[in-house]
Amino acid sequence: MSDQDPRYVSVTPMKNEGPFVLEWVAHNRAIGVDQMVVMTNDCTDGTDELLTRLDERGILTHVDNNSRRQTSPQKRAYRKFLKMEVARPQDWVIVIDADEHINVKTGDNTLRALTDAVPDAKMISMTWRLFGNAGVVRYEDRFLSDQFRRAAQEQKYRPPQAWGFKTMFQRELWSALGVHRPKRPTVETMEDCHWYNGSGQLMPDRYFSASWRSARDSIGYDLVQINHYALKSCESYLVKKMRGRAHHLGESLGMDYWNMMNQNAEEDGSIDVILDRKREHFYELLSDPETARLHHLSCDLHRQKISDLRALPEMQDLMQQMTADFAASHRE
Repeated sequence: MSDQDPRYVSVTPMKNEGPFVLEWVAHNRAIGVDQMVVMTNDCTDGTDELLTRLDERGILTHVDNNSRRQTSPQKRAYRKFLKMEVARPQDWVIVIDADEHINVKTGDNTLRALTDAVPDAKMISMTWRLFGNAGVVRYEDRFLSDQFRRAAQEQKYRPPQAWGFKTMFQRELWSALGVHRPKRPTVETMEDCHWYNGSGQLMPDRYFSASWRSARDSIGYDLVQINHYALKSCESYLVKKMRGRAHHLGESLGMDYWNMMNQNAEEDGSIDVILDRKREHFYELLSDPETARLHHLSCDLHRQKISDLRALPEMQDLMQQMTADFAASHRE
């Protein structure tokens, strides 16, 4: 790769994702992310220490995003990322979360294969495919892609989150980051953006100024989708509830969010095409004894947190509702 070739640079705000970090990093390496920048805040489960070790090994860039001010961790992270000037004008910027795995379905299933498939593109929106918990109650230290294989159908436009998207873009086109799409264009018109959907079709003009989700005239999964593992197991959801929304202050989670995101209509194993590559990267990460120690410590802390939460009456009620919800849906 020459100095002028575009690189693929991701930025991720993160809080208490320790047990799931190594799979996510291995996945991103398998699809060809050149540089991962992870901004952590208020972690209590060893996420910080694990990411610091990966930074020391040159695998990613870990940034302390803690602050005494009551401001959005997400907005802080995005501002810091832009000030770091990691991405050059021609580089692709990917705003991606820890529960999102980009699933490229073309060429060798890398991000470069995706942009090669749409050579005119300077922006590509990748629509979520919501993956439910598939009735998995217990937390296990296994790949999410192995455990959670049931998802919403592609033509699932309700709830709105079912067609939420993330947008990768060339840095020079926009001057600010948003969760789903960049903000404040540096160009004059939508035509200047060369903005395509996940099937390689041009996005409608209205997206130039607003919108965070696909619609009937912009949906496309042919070349890429994002596997969104928002729930995971029932036990892990208890921990997520206590943590709160990763990017929002004081926002609680309960059965409303669970029911909205728990989509299990169809089986989808399309992400398995990179499984061998991902495993190689995963075991390479684990080959470092300190990384392995920190990973297993984080998993143990997660199990201990689950044990503590399951002793609480309100969490027992939530567990009962979650397990009954899946059982009821499969009796219908």
